[in-house]
Amino acid sequence: MNVKEVSFPSADGTLQMYGDLSLPEQQEQSSSDLLPAIVIVNGSGPIDRNGDIPQMKLKLNTSNQFAKHMAEERPKDRAIAVLSYDKRGVGKSKKKGDKNLFYRTGMLDIVLDAVEAVRYVFAHPRIDKSKIVLMGHSEGAIIMPIICREVKKAGLTDIFGCIFYAGFGETLEKALELQRETILADVQMEKGVKGFILRSAVTEDKLVKQYESLMKKVHAEGDPDFISMQCGLVKQPAKWWREHMAYDVEGALKEYITCHCLAITGQKDVQVHNEACSPDKAAAMVPLAASVESHRPINLTHSLRSSDGREGLLNIKSNFVRMGKLPLDAELLSITDDWCDRRLFGL
Repeated sequence: MNVKEVSFPSADGTLQMYGDLSLPEQQEQSSSDLLPAIVIVNGSGPIDRNGDIPQMKLKLNTSNQFAKHMAEERPKDRAIAVLSYDKRGVGKSKKKGDKNLFYRTGMLDIVLDAVEAVRYVFAHPRIDKSKIVLMGHSEGAIIMPIICREVKKAGLTDIFGCIFYAGFGETLEKALELQRETILADVQMEKGVKGFILRSAVTEDKLVKQYESLMKKVHAEGDPDFISMQCGLVKQPAKWWREHMAYDVEGALKEYITCHCLAITGQKDVQVHNEACSPDKAAAMVPLAASVESHRPINLTHSLRSSDGREGLLNIKSNFVRMGKLPLDAELLSITDDWCDRRLFGL
């Protein structure tokens, strides 16, 4: 596999976006041997090209493992190029002197930057322009419908396929509701003194009020791009919040998804709902899709790894550290490989 650092302009032209293009080792090629390509759209937060969160020193190793699998571990005659990149304000995708770039970035900025990533692979001499696929994880899956819309508006070839990992049919608001429910359940299961203290400190009323307080600041007069809280120690991307809350996910899925679709959300995922990945519901969510395939692996978690035990959110950072050391779920990759073989290679 040949991993090359590449760059392309951000949608507003104010900075260069940096990432890695993973290409299979070049064989003797003719024009008929062009490669399909997958563009990764990562989840929420300051995530880099590897799927890591450098700011928190969290190595999640999702995007880099996915790219290696697609470009190197699949059969050579069915290898797939993968582009992953640092979000605005993360890794090398930074603007000199702007420490708040990530927090000023809105949801629509992320969408339009993804279009520029598609434009980059579209122009690459080894890529088949007619077989470009988006893989969205978490927030990346949520915003894929409007990425497809904007790709079409940009005059590029329509997206061939969308791979939705852990976010199909979900909204940010519904995901937050599930996460609050999970935290409350975690608290109830804690025993001893720790459990007693947590049940006093973490209640449904307090969590809801905390969320309502955040939303009040997000919608403050003047529509700030970002807000600072706790004496400036915590920052929140206010524009990003507002745009997500105004986004009609179900309407976008119904209107803008016309490509082949693969949707996978695990039953051990406690950050997003998995019900939309039942076959009947999935088909109804994207009525214009060229094809729809959906799965709900029993042990798959939000980090795209398997877990035999109960998943929770109280110890989310340590869980992510542990999961980041594991390979991506074998069932997830097997389902994805099978879909790619059929859709991209006609097998």
